[in-house]
Amino acid sequence: MDGNIGLAWVMMLASLVSLAGVIYPFKPFRKRSVALVSLIASFVLTGVFAPKPEITGAAPTNVNERPWAAPEGDERYWVTSERLSRRTCPSESCGVVGQFFFREGTAIHERRDGWARVTQFYDASCVNGRSEYVDTGNAACDTPNGISEGQFAEWVSAAYLAEDRPADPAETASGGEELIAGSDDFARYRTAFAEAAQSLVAQRRCTEGDFRAMGGWVKSTTHRNQPIYFTYCGGSTVANRLYLNADTGEVFR
Repeated sequence: MDGNIGLAWVMMLASLVSLAGVIYPFKPFRKRSVALVSLIASFVLTGVFAPKPEITGAAPTNVNERPWAAPEGDERYWVTSERLSRRTCPSESCGVVGQFFFREGTAIHERRDGWARVTQFYDASCVNGRSEYVDTGNAACDTPNGISEGQFAEWVSAAYLAEDRPADPAETASGGEELIAGSDDFARYRTAFAEAAQSLVAQRRCTEGDFRAMGGWVKSTTHRNQPIYFTYCGGSTVANRLYLNADTGEVFR
């Protein structure tokens, strides 16, 4: 770096001399054209060898990007229920902003009366006094709903968090179940998932490769409160999507 600084000063001095030669030709610049070429070359070399400022610090992160994820090195706790509602405050009356799934991990930042805060505080995206993040329940941007000065954190019932991760039901999959062992809610609907997959393969509406690629059946967010799951067969477009009602066994588009 020190050598570059010295060279840069030499180039700057050469630029000044060349500029003087353009204005009033003198030795070694008998012609203005020669002085002009020297001036341009000096400017270019000065830019090349001038010291560059060092850039420090990490790029800013999105504060709302997976706020529940445990930072590296933090102790993790594991969800023991099929679904665990994430709420705006430690109460059943607070709005639901999402759900954890069985065996999903998170950090605990605070405990209070049987509840666990699983995120840092972040922007609630309040519009006309209501949070855009609330999926169901109370969406009011007010203190009783856990939203203060436009900020809130997510809370879950601590009763459904454990220090040890529950066993993976997919480890016991056998036969036709192996095709759909990665399905959401596999433990509850393993038989229905396997029978539907085997039927679709037998009808040649799907192949075993389709189910292996998907890992099984995925919970539909469009049918939030129903046991509706989907998969793709023959492609990944909407036209290739098949839905399954896990309670009735009905397959539909």
